[in-house]
Amino acid sequence: MRYVSACLALLLSACGKEEPAKPLPTQVYLPFPDVDRFALDGDPGEALSVSETKEKGSGEEVVVEGRISNIVKGITIFNLVDEDLYYCGKGGAEDKCKTPWDYCCVDASERAKGTLAVEMRGPDGKPIRGPLTALRLLDLVAVKGKVEKDEHGNVTVVATGWFRRERPELPDDLHWPE
Repeated sequence: MRYVSACLALLLSACGKEEPAKPLPTQVYLPFPDVDRFALDGDPGEALSVSETKEKGSGEEVVVEGRISNIVKGITIFNLVDEDLYYCGKGGAEDKCKTPWDYCCVDASERAKGTLAVEMRGPDGKPIRGPLTALRLLDLVAVKGKVEKDEHGNVTVVATGWFRRERPELPDDLHWPE
C-alpha cells in the first residue's frame, strides 16, 4: 500500500507542471565496414557504358560507368543509367523537374535499355545490409565487378568496388529523397 501511495503522490506532484519537450533522436549512421570496403581509393580507369556492359556475357569482369537513378534503402543495391541518357536538370536551371533521378524525360523503353542493377554482396552471396551514405542519386560512378544475367535477360553487375567520378550541381530547391 505504501508503494501505491508513493506512486500516487509522485504522479499528483507532476500534474500541472510542463516538462520541456525532449528533442527526438536523430538517425545516426554508424560506419558499415562491409559497405565502406567497396569504395575504391582511385578511379578504376576506362569504363564501358551501361549498354556495352549489357552485351557482355555472364561472368565477365567489367568496369562500367553510369549515373545512379535509384538506391534501395537499407541495402547495397542501386540502378545505374547510361551517362548518355538525358536526365531532367542536366540542361541547367531552366529545367524545372523536381525528380531528375527518375529520368522522366527519357522514353521508358530507352531507359530500360540503358539501365542495369548493381549489387554489393557479402560472402553469403546476398546483398549487404547498410546505407550507401557516400552515394547520392545522379552521382556519376565507375563500378568494377562481374556481369551476371538471369534467365529473363536482366543484367546485374556484382560489384567489387565503386568510385564516384562526379556529383552534379542541381537547383537549391531540389529535395533529395531520403
